[in-house]
Amino acid sequence: MSSSTDPRFAAGLELLGRPISPLARIVQMLYLTGPFDRVAEVIDELREPIETHHATYPEPAALLRPHLDILETFERLKHPRPPLARIIDEDGSPLDAMEALALYVEQQLLTAELERINSLLCTPCGCTLCCIGPGDEQRQKFFEIPLAGHEIERFPLPRVESDASRAGSPHDEPPLSRDGHPFYRSPAALYHWQEGWSLILPRHAACPHLKPASGHCAIYPERPDVCRRPQIFAYALERSPAEDLTVEGRAVPGYRARRKLLAVWDCPYVQRLQAAIGAYGEACGLEPVFRENKG
Repeated sequence: MSSSTDPRFAAGLELLGRPISPLARIVQMLYLTGPFDRVAEVIDELREPIETHHATYPEPAALLRPHLDILETFERLKHPRPPLARIIDEDGSPLDAMEALALYVEQQLLTAELERINSLLCTPCGCTLCCIGPGDEQRQKFFEIPLAGHEIERFPLPRVESDASRAGSPHDEPPLSRDGHPFYRSPAALYHWQEGWSLILPRHAACPHLKPASGHCAIYPERPDVCRRPQIFAYALERSPAEDLTVEGRAVPGYRARRKLLAVWDCPYVQRLQAAIGAYGEACGLEPVFRENKG
């Protein structure tokens, strides 16, 4: 049975075949060129099916309304407000306001959409690749799972927080020392690095929430953000702290335009659904990039 006809992937493939991004571009164009004060007014007008080069959307308004809070970002083009972000191109030059805002909206939309898609595709595979440390056949000495500060409370593991850890990264040479040896030779733990917290899984370690018998996650509804976004993710923008600004006392985060869709080749469903993932990226105006993460 081919992946395209495998019923286990049907729901995820349906969403891959009907991305929200092309509709968002239509909303942006209509909002800017029409007599609309608010984006919601544009969506209310989309009563008829819409056909693009890649897909047909029988009920576009119903698909767009759940994303209204993100799409309302376009209103900044008619109602100027303090900047949400500073976005530069790959060569370091500033993007014009319209393109920058479009990429910012696209990154938010795809992040939300791909969380749902990845969940639908990951579950049928029964794969635990993201939940365990390297095996003997892999070159890495550890795997890192970045965590937000509030997420570390979900992990009943030792915490390593010192001046040395907070001054560096897990990839520094020489590596951070723990108990007299490189940190990755110790059991799994939470580390506070310069860029924030992460769970470090050394060789043969597993996330404490992985159920060995079933391969399921014990805290799936409350899993960290990073666990919601394997193994296809939006890379329209890349966070770039070096470009951060302070405007009128308010922090403005910096980003660099990348215009890519990344898919991790290690993942079973990425390998099986390469053509559908590539078509999704192209429909979104992003270059699909497939790469190995572990090996």
